[in-house]
Amino acid sequence: MGRPTERESRFLGLVLSALFMTCLIPYASAAGGGGVIDVSSFSLADYETTEFDTYELHFDIVELLSNDADIEVQVELSSFDGTPFELLSQNITVVSDSTQQVHFSLTSIPYGYTIVEVELLGEVGTPNATQSVALSRTLHRLKPYDISLASEGQVLFSGIDDNGTDTGNVTVHDGDFMRSEIAVLNDGDYPWNGTLSYSLLNEGVYDNQTFPNLTVAAQSSVVVQFNSTFALIEGAAQVSFSLNLSGDGDSSDESREVNISIHPPPLPLMGMSIEYLSTNATAGEVVEWNLNVSNTGTLDFQGTLSCDFGQESVLNIEVMIPVQSASLQSISSTARPNLLVCQLMGMRIDAASNSPFFYAYHIESAAFESAGSNIPAMLDGPWHEGDMVLFSMLIRNHGDFPGHSTLVCETQGVEYSSNPLHLDVDAAGEVSVWVPLSNPGDQAVNWSLSSSDGSIDAGLNGTLLVPVQSQQILTPTISSVSWDAENGIRFSWSVEMSEGIDRQVRIRLGYSDSGFDEYPLDYVVTLEPGVTSGDYVLGFVDTDRVSIRTTPVNWTSGASFTSFSKSVPDERPSYTVDFGQLSVPNRPIPGETGSVTVQIRNGGDVDGTSGYLVLSTQEGKFLGEKTTEVIESNQDLSYSFSFTWPEGTSASLKVTWIVGSQNLVASNTFQSGAVVVEDEAYQPPWVGLFGGIVLAVVVVLGARIYHNRATDSASPSTKQKSNVSAKNRKKHTSTAEKIQIGCPECARQLRVPADYGGLVRCPDCSTRFEVTPRIEADEEEPGKEQDEEPVEVVDEEHDGKKEIHCPECNQSLRIPSEYSGSVRCPACEKVFSAEPSVA
Repeated sequence: MGRPTERESRFLGLVLSALFMTCLIPYASAAGGGGVIDVSSFSLADYETTEFDTYELHFDIVELLSNDADIEVQVELSSFDGTPFELLSQNITVVSDSTQQVHFSLTSIPYGYTIVEVELLGEVGTPNATQSVALSRTLHRLKPYDISLASEGQVLFSGIDDNGTDTGNVTVHDGDFMRSEIAVLNDGDYPWNGTLSYSLLNEGVYDNQTFPNLTVAAQSSVVVQFNSTFALIEGAAQVSFSLNLSGDGDSSDESREVNISIHPPPLPLMGMSIEYLSTNATAGEVVEWNLNVSNTGTLDFQGTLSCDFGQESVLNIEVMIPVQSASLQSISSTARPNLLVCQLMGMRIDAASNSPFFYAYHIESAAFESAGSNIPAMLDGPWHEGDMVLFSMLIRNHGDFPGHSTLVCETQGVEYSSNPLHLDVDAAGEVSVWVPLSNPGDQAVNWSLSSSDGSIDAGLNGTLLVPVQSQQILTPTISSVSWDAENGIRFSWSVEMSEGIDRQVRIRLGYSDSGFDEYPLDYVVTLEPGVTSGDYVLGFVDTDRVSIRTTPVNWTSGASFTSFSKSVPDERPSYTVDFGQLSVPNRPIPGETGSVTVQIRNGGDVDGTSGYLVLSTQEGKFLGEKTTEVIESNQDLSYSFSFTWPEGTSASLKVTWIVGSQNLVASNTFQSGAVVVEDEAYQPPWVGLFGGIVLAVVVVLGARIYHNRATDSASPSTKQKSNVSAKNRKKHTSTAEKIQIGCPECARQLRVPADYGGLVRCPDCSTRFEVTPRIEADEEEPGKEQDEEPVEVVDEEHDGKKEIHCPECNQSLRIPSEYSGSVRCPACEKVFSAEPSVA
């Protein structure tokens, strides 16, 4: 191929540039949600028990990654050996940042233990310590108890002496007392208590016994023993066992009868001898022996054969040696001067047997003696119960060969050994061992030197008494707990440690949550004897108790309470919110400005915090918002809201007070200013009303002018003045015009004299209100108080209206006479027909 042309070169360059730019383009990726199980919400506790074959399992799944998570939830049921027998699953979508409860109904649960395994598949998150994507719990379905006796072949009989000690015979022989052992079985999951009866018949002699108050735990058995009260005679014997009524519905397995034979009394006659095999062994090398054990008696031997070479156990086995036979056993150890002791145990043998058997072994080897004190030193004191004491001793090898030595201490049946110390000839060194101290007072410790390849001088063993003081005691205490709206819960704590040495202590501070303790603060500190104290701010936690827990680190404290809890004070702000009873004006007109008052209160004994009020209609229309200041204990505050009054005959309002972590809501319905009549609107005759009022004012003024003139020209006679005055009053009463006014509460139309000023009472709602005179009235007699003016209800014949009554609250309403539709009562909002009902 030739060289590319210039055009081809440009094209190739463009292609390479495009590929390079493609690498720079960012790739978009979509991330799904992440769901995990809230472990605390898991309804099934591990090894929870149930009596039923069903179980309702539920738990919460929490979405962590702020995206909807598509998850498959699988629940697998399996037997205790791991064999699955049922699989359930659900596919769910957990909404972003939410928690969704999942529910499974587990059915046909078998008796016994069932493994319940839950796993989330699909879009799962990364759980924390309180979350998981897979959980396993064990559910135990309880089985009714089933009581039975072991079968005849499982009943055991053995020979004992008159003190109840085993004779070691395989069978019961003449002259033996007999121990009878039978197992009482409970195959159910409930404990059983009852009585077991025993009866023995041997050569005409009876032995009847009862074992009262026999308790057998669930899914267990109890072996009951009966020892005969007389020595048995060779021949036949009959033993019977019987349980009282168990109530399990099956009495066939609650009694047993066994026939046995009483044999003559045989005994094994045992002999032991030893053969030394390692004739050229030197100190520290392996040395071997053959032990020969024979039985020349009349009974097979079955028991334990044990051999000890000094403090070392070189043989401990179960052997069975038939009559007129022998057994050869190999024994090995390291060569050193010591004593070999062998013995047979486990059954009675003839007194002529040479058990135990002794064999002394001699060889040149290392030899150990003390290099200072002949007793170990006790270090790291003083000691308290639960501490460790260090035994230490200086030793020297004065033998002919190098060797190893160990310091061995024994207390309360437990043996503790140091690491083997190798010493050359005439070399010295230290052996030491730690021994725990478990009882206060003087604790006895048996000690000795031991060697696997040397001898120990006489006297290098004994018993030491270690003075052990009582355990140091930790006493945690919470002295005070307080709560305030700024910091939440705060408490003062202290830990007192009794006299002794400095100790490391783990201190945990927290609170109780649903019966479980939570400890946000957990640390280890070295405490001196005395009191250590501090304060801890827990914050705003929903709990009624705070707690402190102390734990010794690598030591044991005395008997005391390791934790302390104290109640959190109940005093909290007690918030309430409500509307004022009246609006301003009393009945606001829809579309005009009205206002209501919201009253908030803290009835608690502690100060509260600030918040804010949100006013809206019941339908959710926002009307206003105001911030509330810090409200002290037992304090009331009021806030006024002004807004455009909603449409309708009434306004249903709602106020929400957000304060702290609480949302308090109050509702109220306020009446609007006009009665709404459905299907027809009424227009008052404003022109006629105002014209009538003006005409009445003109007539009254003219009558007043005329009256004044007549008074000026009247006779000065006192009698005539009195008559004229009376006539004027009479004339005024009979000629005064009446005007029409409306009740401000129920809008009822009333008629009063135009010159009357004072209180008026509405006959419908009994509301009293002030009216002012429209014209000047005659002077009243001196000293006479103005009485309440009786009012007249506007006559229906003159205003074209009729009066009806609400069937719910009996409120009087006036509507146009020709109207026959539906009417809404302004007092109770009852809607009813304007037409009278026909009986």
